[in-house]
Amino acid sequence: MTTSDPRPQDVTGSRFRRDVEGLRALAVILVLLHHTGLAVPSGGFLGVDVFFVVSGFVITMQLLREVDAEGRVSLLRFYGRRAKRLLPAAAVVLVVTAVAAWLMVSRVRWESIAGDIAASALYVVNWVFAARSVDYLAEDVDPSPVLHFWSLAVEEQFYIVWPLVILGLVWLARRRQRRIRDRAVRSGLHRSVSDRPGRAALALGMAGLIVLPSLAWSLYYTAQSPEQAFFVTPTRLWELGVGALVAIGAGAWERCWQWVGGLLGWVGLAAVIGSALVVDTGTAWPGWAALVPVLGTAAVIVGGFNAAPWGPLAVLGLGPAVWVGGLSYSLYLWHWPALRIAEWQWGELTPWAGLAVVLASVLPAWLSYRLVERPIRYAEGLRTSPRFALSVGLNASLAGLLSGVLLGLAAASSVPSPGTAQVQPGNLDGSGRGTTGSAVLGAELGSSGPGDPGGGTAGGDVEADPGPVPPSAEDVASEPLVDQLTPDPVVAVEDGPPQLEGCLLAADEVDLRDCTAGDPDGDTDIALVGDSKAGQWLPALDAIGRENGWRIRVYTKSACAFTDAMTSSQGEPYETCREWGQAVFEELSGPARPDVLITSSVRGTARGADDADTANGIVEGFVGYWQPLIDGGTTVVALSDTPQPGGIGPVYECVAEHPEDFELACSWPYETSAGSTVLREAVDRIPQGAHFVDMDPWVCPDGTCIGVYRNVLTYRAGSHITATYVMVLAEPLAEFLVPLIEDPEVSRR
Repeated sequence: MTTSDPRPQDVTGSRFRRDVEGLRALAVILVLLHHTGLAVPSGGFLGVDVFFVVSGFVITMQLLREVDAEGRVSLLRFYGRRAKRLLPAAAVVLVVTAVAAWLMVSRVRWESIAGDIAASALYVVNWVFAARSVDYLAEDVDPSPVLHFWSLAVEEQFYIVWPLVILGLVWLARRRQRRIRDRAVRSGLHRSVSDRPGRAALALGMAGLIVLPSLAWSLYYTAQSPEQAFFVTPTRLWELGVGALVAIGAGAWERCWQWVGGLLGWVGLAAVIGSALVVDTGTAWPGWAALVPVLGTAAVIVGGFNAAPWGPLAVLGLGPAVWVGGLSYSLYLWHWPALRIAEWQWGELTPWAGLAVVLASVLPAWLSYRLVERPIRYAEGLRTSPRFALSVGLNASLAGLLSGVLLGLAAASSVPSPGTAQVQPGNLDGSGRGTTGSAVLGAELGSSGPGDPGGGTAGGDVEADPGPVPPSAEDVASEPLVDQLTPDPVVAVEDGPPQLEGCLLAADEVDLRDCTAGDPDGDTDIALVGDSKAGQWLPALDAIGRENGWRIRVYTKSACAFTDAMTSSQGEPYETCREWGQAVFEELSGPARPDVLITSSVRGTARGADDADTANGIVEGFVGYWQPLIDGGTTVVALSDTPQPGGIGPVYECVAEHPEDFELACSWPYETSAGSTVLREAVDRIPQGAHFVDMDPWVCPDGTCIGVYRNVLTYRAGSHITATYVMVLAEPLAEFLVPLIEDPEVSRR
C-alpha cells in the first residue's frame, strides 16, 4: 500500500486528496479491528481490497502525470521512489520480528518463520501462504507473524509490472494515433492529431488486458480454490486495475456535477462499510462479493473529484482521519507482529486484549514513521538520485532477508547430529512375538491399552488369535530404542513417509498415479487407499511388503476418505475427492482388482441420504465401496485413525519446550478418534471379509497418549505420527496383517 504526503492541501485536483487519505484510514481501521478478533466488523479483512483500489489509483495518477509532462516514464525514478518509501520501514519490521521470534518462540517454529520472513523480504510471500493454505499437513502451523505481508507482496509485484503496462498501453495508443494522422495526411485532410495518448484508448486497453481477465479468473478460482485465491496475485490485479481506471478517467470525473459526485461518494462509502458489516470469513473471497467494496471505493474516489461540500470529504477529510491515513502504512506493518508477539508472551488473546495490543502498536508505528519512513522519503540526496534511492531500498530489503536467513541458520544449528543407534523393525513375517533387541513392542510388554485386548481385529476371531500384546505405561520409559530423541522436534514435520512423496494428491488433483511400494515382483497385490492418515503407514507397509512378497499400489489424496459419499472441505462439498474416489473404485473393480485393500481415514462424517453430514453417511459410503470389492474376492483391512492430540498443541513443539518433563507435559488421555469410530462401524456392518486393526494401544499405552516412546518422538503434523515411530510399530502391525493377508481362513472371517 502506498504512503502519502502528510502535508494536506484542500485543492481537490492537487496531488493530495484528503478523502483518499481518509479512505486509507478507514481501510486500516477495518483491518486492525478484524485482526483483534472482535465480532464487528465481521468482514474487516476487506480493508485490504480498499487499499488495493487506492494504490492502483494513486500510482496510475503519478505515472500518467509523468507521461503528460515528459512524454515518457522514467523506470529508475519510479522504482527508486517506491523503494525508498516502502522497503526500509518494512525491513525494520522484519528484523524486529526475526529477533522476537528467536527470543520468544520455540525453536521448532524458527525455520517456518525464517522462511516467511525471507519470502516477505523478497515480496513473494503471498505465494507461500497460498501454497500453505491448501497443505493438509500444515495444520500445526500457527499464524505467521508476517502473514500481513501477503498484501504488500501483491502490491510490490504490481509496482514492478505496472509502469511497464502503462508504457506499453501508451505506446499502443500513440501508434494508433500516428496511424490516424498518417491516413488523414494521405487523404488530404490536414487534421491535427495530438501525440498525447487518448484516455479512452488507455482505459479500453487496461480493461481488456488486465481488469476483465483478472476479474474473470478471480471469480473462477475463488469458486474452485478459495483458500489459494485469497492470496495469489492474478485474483487481485483487477482491484488495483479498477483504481487505475479511475485515474485514467480523471478528466471526465472532474466535469461531473457536484451533487452527482457527492451522492456517488456517499453510496460508495456505504457500500464499503456495509460490506464490512455483512460479509465474514466464511464468504468466498475475492469473488462476486468483492465487487461491492471495490466498486464502492472507486465510487468514493470518483465522487471526490468534484464533490459537493456535503460529500464524504466532510468526514473522510477530517484531521484525525487524515492523520491515521498518513500513518496507515506503518500501522499496517506493526499491528500484526505486535499481536503475534503478545500471544507468544501471554498466550491466546481475548478480543479486548487484542484491541489493547493494536492500540499499543500505534507507538512503534509512529516511531517508525518519524524515524525511518519520513526521513528517508524526504532525504535530499535520495530525492535527487533515483539510483541511490533504489539502492537504499534494496539494501534495506537485503537486511530483512538476512534476518530471515540467520533465523533459519539458528534453527538448523539447534538440531543435533543423528544418534549412533537407528530404529530398526523386528521380524516382519508375523512371527515376531517375544523378539528382543529391536523396535519390538510385543509379547513381553504386559497389559493392553485402549480398545479390544491385544488391539484386536473386528470381523476376525480375536480369541483364537489375540494378536500382539501392546505396551504398558511402564514400558514407555524403559530402555531407549535410540541414544537421543529421534526425530528432533525441529525436523519432526519433515519425518513423513518418503514413499508417499509425489503420491499424495492435492485437493484439486484427481489423477491416478503409478505409485508402488513393497516388493514390486510380489505375488500378493495390495491397494493402500485413503488420505494422509492411511499414507502415514507406508514406511512399515513397505518393509512388511518387501519381507512377505506383497506388491503395494498406493492411492492417496489429501483429506480424502475412500467412501462413496460426499465429504466436505472448508465447509464446501469436496467434489474432487468424490471424483477421485470413484475413479479409484472403478480401477480396483476391474482387472486391477487387488487381493487386499488397506485403508484408513481421519474423516468422521459425510453427506448421507438426508443431505446432512453425519457419521452414518460416511459409514454407508465405506460399505458402498468395500462390499462390492469383497464380493469380488478382495479382503478389506481398515487401520485405526491415530488419536488427535488433546489440548497440548503440536506434540513436537510441546516436547521441544519440555525437554526434561515431556512425560507429564506432553501426554493426554486417550479418546477414540471420529475416524476410527466410523471405520470400525463400517467393518461391523459387513458379515465377512472386512477387518479393523486397532493400533491405538501402541500410540496410547494404558489409555494415555504419549509424545515420546523410548526416545522416539511419536507425532509430527497434527495427529500424524512420525515415520520413525511407524517403523517402531512395523512388527506389531505385521503380526496383525500377515495372518489376515496370508491365511485365507483368517482373511475371509
